[in-house]
Amino acid sequence: MQIHDKFVAGLRSFASLRLITQITSWLGTVYVVRHLDSAALGRFGVALVVFNYLSMTYDGSLVEALVLRPPASRAERRAVFTVLVGFGALLAVATALASGEIARWVGDAAVAPLVVGVAGALALTSFSVLPQAALARRMDFHRLAIAGGLQALAVTATTVTLAWQGAGAWALVGGQIVGATVRLILLNRACPSLLRPSREIAYALGYLRFGGLLFVDNLLWRWYTSLDTLLLSRWSGTAQLGYYNLAQQVAELPLEKISTVVNDVSLPAYAELRGDRAASARLLLETMRTQATIGFAIFWGLAATAPIAVPVLFGSRWDDAVFPLTALAAVAPIRLIGSVETPAMTGLGRPGVLVRTKLIVAPIMTVALLLACREAGIRGAALVWLCVFPVGYLIAFRYVLRAGNLSFRELGRVTRGPIGAAAVMTVAVIGWTRLGAMLAVARWITLITAIGVGAITYVLGLSLIDRESLRLIYLRARRFAGLEAAT
Repeated sequence: MQIHDKFVAGLRSFASLRLITQITSWLGTVYVVRHLDSAALGRFGVALVVFNYLSMTYDGSLVEALVLRPPASRAERRAVFTVLVGFGALLAVATALASGEIARWVGDAAVAPLVVGVAGALALTSFSVLPQAALARRMDFHRLAIAGGLQALAVTATTVTLAWQGAGAWALVGGQIVGATVRLILLNRACPSLLRPSREIAYALGYLRFGGLLFVDNLLWRWYTSLDTLLLSRWSGTAQLGYYNLAQQVAELPLEKISTVVNDVSLPAYAELRGDRAASARLLLETMRTQATIGFAIFWGLAATAPIAVPVLFGSRWDDAVFPLTALAAVAPIRLIGSVETPAMTGLGRPGVLVRTKLIVAPIMTVALLLACREAGIRGAALVWLCVFPVGYLIAFRYVLRAGNLSFRELGRVTRGPIGAAAVMTVAVIGWTRLGAMLAVARWITLITAIGVGAITYVLGLSLIDRESLRLIYLRARRFAGLEAAT
């Protein structure tokens, strides 16, 4: 198969299974949030930030390094396995020891045991890195998709069960632990990688040097994307943080699912196309066009319906999450389009470009968040993402386009249609929801019909503004469904 065909086949495997698990995850999220208070969700938000900082040792650095340069012999694999598991154990122990200080920082003692729990999940995650990288390198996306789907179902089932039993924030931490365990088992069954530790780890240390730039990039990205949570937990408290954390989860869940699917599949594709600048540029532009066509419809629709979606799905006690959700959803399409930079620059051997972009965005976001979180709490943090981030990121993204042999003109050509159609859709949805409020229509009816109005308006708008994007997304949908062969 050609690289492009493998890319599409991988997306098809991921997308079909993720669609099922996405529905289940959404239903589980609604149930759990309705059974938790904002303080519990805020405490988990702090623990999740800690877990994300720890896991970037693997995701975004060592996994990618192993995909690009896999160990060739059993001795080399043993060395890599030893370093991966050893790092996981050391980080878990260090985090557990630091849990008390983290709890004191946020002023909530209940955070400490949750941090210890996510540290345990990290130790389990280290056993999955080697088989995940090996399967990605082979472009065996079907097995990766199955493992990811079953992991998501296990997380949802565990979280819902524990929430039903009144476990509070531990319902979410328990889901993390069970999910890491299930992924460990499934990936190692698909690609056995549990090896006897080795004292000869010199070979594996080379991956730390190889992935150094990726780690710096990941660290800078993690810093400015989690700084709001750290500052709000300190200055606003875990109860207020809970509202913001809900908005983040709802806005970032589709963002994470879509970007993860595309990034996991496209990294080995870019690696194979490293010597063909024209082909890699076409893949990058095609991916950004698809991200824009899907992202603006989903996220601007979510922003437009947030005032009625939050009380209908989660209850009126979560109304304080409406404004942050609206702002974070509105800016999410830019983050989705920008997510293509990591697999593209990594696969093309240009990780320095990633660091350069973060060195522009991170200082801007740091200063803005420090001022906004201190003075305006969760609303201030949301406004920074809505107003400051797009400006800083567009300034930095020119380096990615240049390295990918593209220009802002080409980016504008593939995004202006989805932006225009989504703007028309947003106006139509807001008008419809206001009409429903004037006529005293039940909120859940207004929400369901608003989704339909938004979908119809977006398709009609895209057909008038950018028929080519509509045609391409239709053809790709048919290919993903297996209804049309590659040409």
